[in-house]
Amino acid sequence: MPTTESRPEPASGLTPAELQFLRERLERLRDDLRVQLRRNQEVAQSAEPSAEALDAAEQTREQDDAVLFGERDRALLREVEHALAKLDTGDYGVSEASGRPIGFRRLEAIPWARFATDETPGMPPQA
Repeated sequence: MPTTESRPEPASGLTPAELQFLRERLERLRDDLRVQLRRNQEVAQSAEPSAEALDAAEQTREQDDAVLFGERDRALLREVEHALAKLDTGDYGVSEASGRPIGFRRLEAIPWARFATDETPGMPPQA
């Protein structure tokens, strides 16, 4: 009879239920960001001729906002996709600075977090 291998506990110390919760949250966020990016792109590319100067100014402002929001959303999407890739490799929930686990409460608040709350990116961790 074949033996079943037990999966080693992840370095993050997160439970399978916590990992599943965070994965689902990241996947929903990724999907929402993709939809929002499409909307922003449509607004940024829309150009309707307007006889009124105020209408034209409003349209220009909306297009500018869509471009700025799109840049922010693309950056966040990259972070979310990075976190999902780390989930796939088993590296999720571990600080990229120190290798220490990132707490569930921090990941619940910021599921794409790369560092523990007491760490600064690029700086050596405090002892």
